[in-house]
Amino acid sequence: MLSLAENSEVSGMSDAVIEETPAPATIVTPALSILSALAVFAVIQAIAFRMAGGFDYPLDDPYIHLAIAEQIAAGGYGVNAQEFSSPGSSALFPFLLVPFHGSDLHRFMPLVWNLVGLTLAGYFWGRLLAEAGWCRKSWRLMGIGAAVLGPVAFMMPMVAVVGMEHMLHTASALAILLGLHRHIAGKGGTAMILVAAFLGTALRMEGAAIALLAGGALFLTGKRPAGTATVALGLLPIALFAGFLMSLGLDPTPSSVQAKMAIAEPGELSMLQERVAILQRNLSEPAGLLIAVLAAATLILSRLSGPLRESRWTVFAGVVALAALAHLLFGQIGWLNRYENYILALSAGGFLVLLPKAYGANPPDWRTGAVVALVLIGGFAAYKTPASVVTVTQGARAIHLQQGQMAAFAKDFLQTDVAVNDLGWVAFQNPNYVLDLWGLASAEARERRLNNPSPAWTGELTDAKNVPAALVYDHLFDNGQIGADWVRLGRLNLTVEGGFLGGYAVAFYATDPDQVAMMQTAITAWEKTLLPQSEFIWDEGMQP
Repeated sequence: MLSLAENSEVSGMSDAVIEETPAPATIVTPALSILSALAVFAVIQAIAFRMAGGFDYPLDDPYIHLAIAEQIAAGGYGVNAQEFSSPGSSALFPFLLVPFHGSDLHRFMPLVWNLVGLTLAGYFWGRLLAEAGWCRKSWRLMGIGAAVLGPVAFMMPMVAVVGMEHMLHTASALAILLGLHRHIAGKGGTAMILVAAFLGTALRMEGAAIALLAGGALFLTGKRPAGTATVALGLLPIALFAGFLMSLGLDPTPSSVQAKMAIAEPGELSMLQERVAILQRNLSEPAGLLIAVLAAATLILSRLSGPLRESRWTVFAGVVALAALAHLLFGQIGWLNRYENYILALSAGGFLVLLPKAYGANPPDWRTGAVVALVLIGGFAAYKTPASVVTVTQGARAIHLQQGQMAAFAKDFLQTDVAVNDLGWVAFQNPNYVLDLWGLASAEARERRLNNPSPAWTGELTDAKNVPAALVYDHLFDNGQIGADWVRLGRLNLTVEGGFLGGYAVAFYATDPDQVAMMQTAITAWEKTLLPQSEFIWDEGMQP
């Protein structure tokens, strides 16, 4: 293995020497990465379909964005007609879901866009490897391994199965990395950075950090107008989204973000204490530790390697390391591994990009193979990949059995307004009013739950909105917050475990005693349609 502390002859190498033997133009590694990602994605979907007895997402959240897309198509925004709300944190994703609204095909739009995102992420991953030198003869075998195993080791197919905007966000992060690589290598890349900076932040607010850092890198390496434009484009979606929400009379920060921040932020701490607490929490997770190790390894490699230390590749390494640090200080780890996927791919890709450049024209040896193997094994180990596959497949089954059947009850049998605490399926393609007691789609409910949880406040809201039924997890309101007049008729219970649910039993309430008969009639008809592995258990004396 080439020593990273070579003699002065090596340490004085310029950028031109590093690129002395550039990677040949090839479609092999991108094709392998795409095929690997799509093959694993297809296998997971097949397993989930068989387990659930039908197609579904492992989270209820895609249906929130589908419901928003319906309202966008109708000239509104939120989940209810004539009521503006901001239950989604992505500015762009709901607009991408508008096609086919009102049809049976609409439900599959998140699947379509995640296939697009997974394909793009696979392409950018493989293209990075090719252009960084992994297709050179001495690196080719390891390059093939990294191309095939990288997308799976770093959770791309599993995140795509979730059906949210995160895979498109990962693709945008890798596009910025590829554009920055091309720029540092003197091969263009500026246009790619500009487009990806805008789209990344439009998809997820976390994208702003990478856009700012990429803009700074362009500025420092002589592309000052492009660097300034990158920063501006990276911040523009946040300003536009905030302005759009304010024009609707809403807070500039989406309600969903505020609700999640109330969970994620430790509270009653100074800004510095909050950052330290979040950093400690994220580093306590294997995935967070892996991101930190990859970022640190990238930074160390850039400082110990003569070819890198004496070149502009130190700026590239700085972008990777600082982006990872920003996420560890401000972001989240977990929630079906989707929040950190973009920075995981960026950190792993950044390190692998620089590794061949540390060698210049010298071939790798067995220790290099060991390092590459450790990087890939680190991804599989941190995420316990087989367990992650089980989690998402069980999640699809759980959503299909619980949220899917709740939606069928509300829309096909109840056919009136309903209150829930887990928004999504019930709101999607539902012409009736859906009151979100958790507060993603209701600022009033969020404020009451977080800041003024008076006894029976849920009943006060259902009375104010004239909502006759509620489908909720009892344990979320077990401190006296259930409506005083609510009457529980029973609960939908899953007989199998697994999945990302708030609970395995959903309580069915009439919010007023006068509504009990109506609920009994609807439940009796709906109960006959229940799928295997689920049951409705009547409370004593409630079964008609």
